[in-house]
Amino acid sequence: MTTAVDRLQRQGRDNRSGRSDDRGFTLIELLVVIAIIAILAALLLPALASAKERARRAACQSNARQFIIAAQTYAVDFQDWLPRGLTDAFDPDDTHTPILSTNSRALLIQYSGGIDVLDCPNLAPSFRTKRDWRVHEGFGFAIGYHYLGGHTNTPWAMVSPANATWLSPQRSSEDPTLVLVADLNVFCHPYLRNLTPHAAAGPVVREDAYYETNDNAPNETCADIGARGGNVGRLDGSVAWKDIRAMRIYRASQKYDTYGMW
Repeated sequence: MTTAVDRLQRQGRDNRSGRSDDRGFTLIELLVVIAIIAILAALLLPALASAKERARRAACQSNARQFIIAAQTYAVDFQDWLPRGLTDAFDPDDTHTPILSTNSRALLIQYSGGIDVLDCPNLAPSFRTKRDWRVHEGFGFAIGYHYLGGHTNTPWAMVSPANATWLSPQRSSEDPTLVLVADLNVFCHPYLRNLTPHAAAGPVVREDAYYETNDNAPNETCADIGARGGNVGRLDGSVAWKDIRAMRIYRASQKYDTYGMW
């Protein structure tokens, strides 16, 4: 029969011999645990990034819908006319789908309740913090979507690499299938910029440094830098996701080499 004294004596011998029942991890076991954690992280992180991007696409879709509602509400107060697509330039034909005049911007902010509605959430941080993104002296203010309402002389002539033309709605009562707002998939190689708000894990922006080190940059479209697609909103208020493979290339400037995909 083992007594308490026997147990204490045995424990003392174990301690003197270096044995212990509370053995810690060996180095190999620790490395195995770390390796398993790394593998799990590698498997989970892309899925988490993809889920986050899907949530942002939904938020972007909501913004585009509110943008359309703001334009339609404006039209109710202005005899069915949509906000103009003009810029602040002296030349009335010097227009660009992502740039609003000071007046149009102020009116859309008034009717939408804030500037946030005019930006895709994936691009909003860049418009808030990056130089030369928001304010374009002499032209007006860039926004985080293509705004296709109230532009003059459409359809603009199709110039390569454009492969389609578009018609600008002037009044809210026109063809309800006309596109009014689209995600800002846009490239302007003379300005050294190619961007998409929705790649696999969020926005991708290519600017000066990319063009300096990539000889093929002036030939790339939004699809070439990873664009997955974008939200497209029509005059009837509907907004739907469109895969990049179904998108066409359009002129996004009436006079210059700026192109959009929607």
